[in-house]
Amino acid sequence: MDQFDVAPTPENYAVWICFASDTNPELCETLRTHIEAGEVFSETVNAELFEQYFQWKAIQDAILESGSLMSRELGAVKQSLEAAERDTVAYGKALEGATHELVASPDAAGMKRLVESLVSATARMQRRSQALEDKLQATSNEVTKLKTHLERVREEAMTDALTGIANRKRFDEALRRARRASESDGTPMSLILCDIDFFKRFNDTWGHQTGDQIIRFVAGCLTRHSLEHHVVARYGGEEFGIVMPNTDTATATEIAEKIRKTVESKKLLRKSTNEDLGNITVSLGIAGYRDGESIEELIERSDANLYKSKTEGRNRSTSDASTASRSAAA
Repeated sequence: MDQFDVAPTPENYAVWICFASDTNPELCETLRTHIEAGEVFSETVNAELFEQYFQWKAIQDAILESGSLMSRELGAVKQSLEAAERDTVAYGKALEGATHELVASPDAAGMKRLVESLVSATARMQRRSQALEDKLQATSNEVTKLKTHLERVREEAMTDALTGIANRKRFDEALRRARRASESDGTPMSLILCDIDFFKRFNDTWGHQTGDQIIRFVAGCLTRHSLEHHVVARYGGEEFGIVMPNTDTATATEIAEKIRKTVESKKLLRKSTNEDLGNITVSLGIAGYRDGESIEELIERSDANLYKSKTEGRNRSTSDASTASRSAAA
């Protein structure tokens, strides 16, 4: 880690200890390829390595832990129910005995003994019922806490470590969910892919920390202009995606233009030195979902439009509609 200038964080230690002990062949191969290519282990790269190989393990560990706790809780509830069943049977027998005694000993003394016996049996039954109710409430509370814990772990595993927006896993999941919704209810759905122009030049000139600053800035612009039900994700290194359920292509294009103009209008300063980084720009590709097409086809069309934005000068957005209009004019 010292040789490759990898920061000594718990997450990075997890990755490199795994590499040193050769316990994950896929991770080891990825690191070897990275080292052989002479690539820098930036904060972005380190975060992506941990996210790729360890975040889902966190979910698995949380599920196993929650399963163990649930097993203990259900075991305790089972014992309480068995005890309650025994007390119910005993109470039934007490009532049956009281019936016989009432027939056999109708005098005042017998009646007194009978009442005292029933009062005592009823009190025991009430205590057992209360104990069972308390236990069930405690178990319900524990289940709620476990559910919250699992949701938090899952949220962390689906979030990009550098930007705080959704990662590729959540992007893929959101895209599948939006496609199903569009197929079932006929509502429109759009996809935006966005790429930072000349990002490698910024990285090479100013360093990876500044590159990370730019990535976070663009992620913030995308989030600011997207609607609440949209999913903004980091799709790749400097590439982003916005999954837009219930959104037509025209609306998606308007949002893309707002993002482009916002990014273009900001002058960035390097945090460490306050140097002027100048303006950065983004290129965007927009595609609307077509009935019956696969997710791969939708991504391919959006990516093709992004490529057109790049080849036609960058700092622009290209949609299905603009592509069609240019084709018609030609």
